[in-house]
Amino acid sequence: MAVHLKKIDTRDLRIGMYVEALDRPWLETPYLLEGVDIKTDADIDELRALCSHVYIRSDEPWDAEPHDGHAHTAHDVIPPLGDRTPRSFRQELPVARKIHDNARGLIRTIHEEISENRRPDTAAVSEVVEQMMDSVARHPDALVWFSNLKSRDEYTAIHSLNVCMQAVSLATFVGNDERAIKEMGIGALLHDVGKIKIPLAILNKPGKLTDAEYDEIKKHPQYGVEILEKASGLTPASLDIVRDHHERLNGRGYPAGLRGSEISYYTQIVAIADVYDAMTSDRVYQKGRTPAEALKLMASFEGDFNDELLRQFTDYHGEYPIGTLVELNTGEVGFVIPSPERQEKPTVLLVLDFKKRRYFPQRVRDLMRFPKFFVNRMLAPGTHGVDVEDFAESWEV
Repeated sequence: MAVHLKKIDTRDLRIGMYVEALDRPWLETPYLLEGVDIKTDADIDELRALCSHVYIRSDEPWDAEPHDGHAHTAHDVIPPLGDRTPRSFRQELPVARKIHDNARGLIRTIHEEISENRRPDTAAVSEVVEQMMDSVARHPDALVWFSNLKSRDEYTAIHSLNVCMQAVSLATFVGNDERAIKEMGIGALLHDVGKIKIPLAILNKPGKLTDAEYDEIKKHPQYGVEILEKASGLTPASLDIVRDHHERLNGRGYPAGLRGSEISYYTQIVAIADVYDAMTSDRVYQKGRTPAEALKLMASFEGDFNDELLRQFTDYHGEYPIGTLVELNTGEVGFVIPSPERQEKPTVLLVLDFKKRRYFPQRVRDLMRFPKFFVNRMLAPGTHGVDVEDFAESWEV
């Protein structure tokens, strides 16, 4: 007879339960044998110290409710604006997913409104940016997890969303004025709307652009400003980002060849997020680079970016950004997740074994605790058919 397992939070463990599986390999724990018959409070304390959740037999007479009295799902309600009560990564993840999905739908709607010569809903943009700011304040990594979602077929919309999330996260990490971050986020989310006026044959051209085609591409910032100037509620600071996000500190950018302080501080943040996401995404004309490759290449663009901001952006992400897909020296594959504290080696949510078969249950491996394991290489999103969105859903509390 097959044993059916039920996943429960370790805070809901009781004496008398039998634990069949953990959220990590048994070899990473002090247990000599697989399976724990909970007989004492000490057994429970040890499991809680090691694991966030475990798996018990579903036919046992336990009907443990989640510790806060309700199930957390991807459909959790987004907290009211201004609610920045700290949450764990796993608690914030379903809320961040909801914010991400809402923002993704909003960008599609805005593009439709602009295509139909209607005024875009900038009030909705303002609200979703505030939701992002609140999410980053509750936990700095949950929203960034979803910036690893990439879609070549929906590049402009997903790219705009990722740039906004990355820019808001960096500005919050550095510590900046709330109103300025909001204005920056609005500009970042709308920074590429001018591409609606660029022919798709140019945007999606797989080969090298002609000089005339590239000149047309360089018009999209001004197109964006012209579109958004007709909308109500956008500040000059937000419009500056739309117009200037391709400018470079050394004057080699476009459309106006601005230099140094002529480019606003918040536009400089968006410029870094813009190039980073573009480099780490698959395009019709190039394969996406790994985060490490992108950051190294950006650092080599002498004078393009604000050196201090680029250093802070690199520090924020670390060598292995949250949500990065990696392969260990064992051949196992997983996603980088937040570690309890900043450390040299990442913590990895393992989802595939060395034969690239799905792990059940998924397991967490802190590479600082187990030095014989290390990251062999970073993988592109979607490699081996695994996606951060799939595993966010299955890993949420």
